[in-house]
Amino acid sequence: MDMLRRLMGVTRHPPGPAFPEEEVYPLHLQDYNFRRLLMVMTMRFDDVLDAEKLNKALSQLLETGDWRKLGGRLRSDGAGKLEIHVPRQFSEKRPEVTFSHNDISETRIADHFLANQLPVPTKNTSIQPNPYNLINLGVRPDIPKTVEDMVDRDLPQISLHVTSFQDATLVAISWPHCVMDSLGFKTFLHAWSLVLGGQPSAVPNLLGARHDVLLEAESDGLQEAREPFLLEPSRLKGAKLVSFVIRYLWTMIWGPAPEVKTIFLPKLALARLYNQCLEEISAETPDQDEKPSVSEESALLAWLTRFATAFKANTKPLTIINFFNARSVFQSLANRGGVYVQNMACQSFAFLSPKLARGYMGAFIQEHQRQIQEQTTEQQCLSFLRAYRQATEDGNSFKPFFGEPDAQILVFNNLSAANVMHAVDFSAAVLKHVETTESKNPPGTMTCYYYHIINNRLGCGPDCIYMLGKDYGENLWLVAALPARAWGKIEEALGKL
Repeated sequence: MDMLRRLMGVTRHPPGPAFPEEEVYPLHLQDYNFRRLLMVMTMRFDDVLDAEKLNKALSQLLETGDWRKLGGRLRSDGAGKLEIHVPRQFSEKRPEVTFSHNDISETRIADHFLANQLPVPTKNTSIQPNPYNLINLGVRPDIPKTVEDMVDRDLPQISLHVTSFQDATLVAISWPHCVMDSLGFKTFLHAWSLVLGGQPSAVPNLLGARHDVLLEAESDGLQEAREPFLLEPSRLKGAKLVSFVIRYLWTMIWGPAPEVKTIFLPKLALARLYNQCLEEISAETPDQDEKPSVSEESALLAWLTRFATAFKANTKPLTIINFFNARSVFQSLANRGGVYVQNMACQSFAFLSPKLARGYMGAFIQEHQRQIQEQTTEQQCLSFLRAYRQATEDGNSFKPFFGEPDAQILVFNNLSAANVMHAVDFSAAVLKHVETTESKNPPGTMTCYYYHIINNRLGCGPDCIYMLGKDYGENLWLVAALPARAWGKIEEALGKL
């Protein structure tokens, strides 16, 4: 239901307890649009790590400059909107981070009743179950389930939960999405690693803590330079919006729920699948001398979408919601002597006809890429931000949504660019390194990570594909929520690689 809530207007947040002498930081435009989601990233290490060292280094980071913003508490500003209040002095009663440690170091991770269900690297391609209860390995029992709960209980935004096994460690960070996006999270992990490694002076400055550079860019855009918003003609309004909401609710309540699974693609299998896609595209256009440029991510999206649409009515168009990062769009944000940790994720929408969605792979990729490229220019990104700002300022309006009201929805989030699995170096906290057959990562680096949303689990909304990125062996990890009948066909196709 959270996707529906995000389309709808703002609910007012309770003020929470009051404390004197607090430093107040704002939430920015895109932060506020992600305010409801509570994230959990559980990182797996084939090392025994010192949990106390991890906590101490994280606390030190959150005492540094404007990184203090991440150590604050969410509060209402009096008008029902959120802001961040940071204690002038952190203390045992009001710490920078909520830390919890589950020490079961007498148990091997493979022998634990729940941890033995975690997806793991395998020799061959594998599709592995991803039950939602695995989230319990990444959170303490009293973790807040809503932002309102965090506000009421005066809790730090960031929680660190460490689970120590005899031969591995799970390090989990949970946070409200309004604090940072995936690239912000990568930057946060790198800064944490620097402090842990004894290099606090190398931690980059956190920029934009008090001023929203995206809002400034949107406001400063010259009127004469503004382009028509390409998505505006496809915005759902009036009867079309009502039709979309009714269809969405009907599917949520009575439709079959997607199944959530993890796909592990070893390096060689990934190369074979990619080449297979390229061969198929070449066969579709034998007379075309110049073949389209196709990335691994685009090929995999097209390949998986084929299975996602196979079990839907063949008259349904397809809307693919893609996430892209404004950091790569606005050149003015580069080389400013620091990093932006705030939410800079924006959305683009690709509209594919029933024929394109189920037809030739090359035509699918070409049309999908064309629409994405058109929408991810600086001017179109400004138009997107302007539309979302206008909707956010009207507390009772629906957030902009685009496409046909009867379209199949597929959410695609490519986290590969964040390269999260390579962002961490916890070698300074390694007590014991464990050699494994499948993993190739150095001590103190993660084998993989597990992605969960506390209050909006995958599989309770539209079909989605989350590309988590590559590990140190250049193997690709994906999590997807797709129609149950699609998974058998995907497994069969992968088995032929």
